[in-house]
Amino acid sequence: MRNLPILLLIVLLIIMGSCTKFINVNLGSMDPQLIVEGVITTDTMAHKIILKRTADYFSNQKAERISDAIIMLSDSNAVTHETHKIQMKEDPDSAGIYMTPSNYFGVKGRIYTINISNVDANKDGISETYTASCKLNSIAPVDSFTITKRKMVYEDAFVIQVYLKDPPEETNYYLFRVWKNDSLVTDSIILWNITDDNFFSPEFMTNDLKIYLFPRFRHKQYIRDNNTVKLEACGITKDYFNFIREAIEAYRGQNPMFGSQPANIRTNVIRTSPPLDVGETGARGYFAAYSVFWKKKIYKAPK
Repeated sequence: MRNLPILLLIVLLIIMGSCTKFINVNLGSMDPQLIVEGVITTDTMAHKIILKRTADYFSNQKAERISDAIIMLSDSNAVTHETHKIQMKEDPDSAGIYMTPSNYFGVKGRIYTINISNVDANKDGISETYTASCKLNSIAPVDSFTITKRKMVYEDAFVIQVYLKDPPEETNYYLFRVWKNDSLVTDSIILWNITDDNFFSPEFMTNDLKIYLFPRFRHKQYIRDNNTVKLEACGITKDYFNFIREAIEAYRGQNPMFGSQPANIRTNVIRTSPPLDVGETGARGYFAAYSVFWKKKIYKAPK
């Protein structure tokens, strides 16, 4: 009987070894598609549109940027029916990045549209055209925000609590980003904070809208005494809100018990020619437009 534990161990190892099998998964290849990244805001600046090609799943190369495209940017006024158009210019120092003039700014209530031509994203020798549109919504001014250092479960964190008066007569969607000393702290879409106005109370304070910064894993999120902290509040559309949410879920993975059916992340970019089958877009990414409100303060560490 003294050999029984050894025999059980041997049997267990045999069972475990017999259940191991390496499978090489060949995902194959697919035709490249156009990727569009771009935003028009109410800030006066040179706004940019970036064009890239998709790559295979296991590709270890950066997404290839697309040069020599023609991008026409237009805005339409639903009341006066006026439309203004400009052609965006490719940055001579950065291939695939197309810019507006530096004095360009978006106007709330207008619908912004990009039309992209002279592109062969799938490299089949046939030029393609694409379009995308987004309404530029307004944003409620931020009244104030607070910064509190708290002890969380595993580490310290800086918690930013936002106060603003949400218009009660309409449904609004918000995006919040945090800057420290003119450097974007929440510099990835997975760190962006989005919410609809279901979290807002009738007063100024937001009940559950808190932005968490975890300095141990991202050192530049650490806020020190006398640092200038800026809050960027953006009034986004419901569709862009859902695009951001889906991108974050795709990165983090969905709850296997309560998650929805896996699907491609939405896009508002559509290939208009050559024509596609119903339900296909032929592109990825998102072209957005939104209002921006800035609020800043000097952080004073508690004594």
